[in-house]
Amino acid sequence: MLTGTKLYLILCLLFASAALLSAQTAAEMQTILNSPAVTYGQAALFVIASASDEVSAGNEDGEQSTPGQTQQNAFDLAVSRGWIHQKAKLNEPIKLRELSFLIMKAFDMKGGLMYSIFPGPRYGYRSLVSRSVIRSGSDPGMTVSGDWFLLILGNVLHDMEGEL
Repeated sequence: MLTGTKLYLILCLLFASAALLSAQTAAEMQTILNSPAVTYGQAALFVIASASDEVSAGNEDGEQSTPGQTQQNAFDLAVSRGWIHQKAKLNEPIKLRELSFLIMKAFDMKGGLMYSIFPGPRYGYRSLVSRSVIRSGSDPGMTVSGDWFLLILGNVLHDMEGEL
């Protein structure tokens, strides 16, 4: 259950990152916020859309695509670039370590020494903990709820603003 302070923080982060999340509709945001476990497809869509404009909301014919098609496009892009492992499934809940690696790669974030030598989910997670994007002591193997996902993404966007 969200306390008033946590809800207020999440809402502030959502409004602050609204310009970067222009591809998402209010319904998609609500779906994510209420989700007990964010899927690979949802994570890929939101992270990639926040990091760049590569995943468009339209299909090749210029017609508006459905949210499922857009998630599939983002998921396929992330898999093809090696940001999500090949065995992952679109509607499978994403683990915190895999989300960390996806974020590190999509935002082209620099990690520590071990991430530089062995880029992967383990050291991606550790890099985000060291940047205080993810709270220390969290289990890298746990699934990520929707509200926590949006909080992490908001923290990343805030962290990236400081680097500009």
